[in-house]
Amino acid sequence: MRRLMKRVAAAVLMAACLLSLSACSAKQDEAGTAPRIATDGTPVDDMMAEYAKLTAVQSLGVSTDGLIAQKVMSEAQGNAVMAAICEEQINVRKELGEVRSIDIEDASVVQMADGTYTVMLPVAFTEGSMQYVMNLNMISQQIVDAEFTELASNEEEGKTIGQLMETATVYAVIGIGTVFAVLIFISLLIACFKFIHKWETGQKEKAAPVAPAPVKAAAPVPAAGEDLMGDAELVAVISAAIAAYEGTSSNGLVVRSIRRVQRSKGR
Repeated sequence: MRRLMKRVAAAVLMAACLLSLSACSAKQDEAGTAPRIATDGTPVDDMMAEYAKLTAVQSLGVSTDGLIAQKVMSEAQGNAVMAAICEEQINVRKELGEVRSIDIEDASVVQMADGTYTVMLPVAFTEGSMQYVMNLNMISQQIVDAEFTELASNEEEGKTIGQLMETATVYAVIGIGTVFAVLIFISLLIACFKFIHKWETGQKEKAAPVAPAPVKAAAPVPAAGEDLMGDAELVAVISAAIAAYEGTSSNGLVVRSIRRVQRSKGR
């Protein structure tokens, strides 16, 4: 019974460890796919912002063959940044297909602390949608960096921090409640083991054959003619009886032999 309880406890602990490891792995994956271009700048909507949007649209308007040629040219010129930007566009198009539409009306532009502009442009491909993020240096008229990120849904974008925290709290409560429900179920299951053990013991006792009660052996009866000198109490009683009959003291009497006499039934 104790061994079984230890096994169950070990299984529960192992499951908790696996859940913890999977949660850590998920966090690491999220950290690994975090955007590398910052978008927490000051929102702007001026001529510079419109120019930044058009630059991003022109970059997405290049065909796949044109991107390949531009990548080769950038590598030959030693422009590693532009070559990496072209390669990322090529990889995304291999996965999601060609560009189908660009939502320039929902595009947003922010000005960063270093004076650069970051454009966030929703792009629809043949087999999915992504957000194209481009960082521009307006002074040098060059693209600093560009990448594709997951396109957030309108529902998530419209939520405040308080609403997001409320949603996260609900999920946390559901997860913790599920864990406690499983633990309570396992505890009840373990508590039922002793009743199962008692039931099994009762079934075994019913099935076992009842042993007959031992018969007490009768005390052996001395045979006729048997010497009874070994019985000290009997010798003392007979000596006292003879002394009383003779009217003398039993100190001087010496009993040599005492034997049982077998009498016939007629006498």
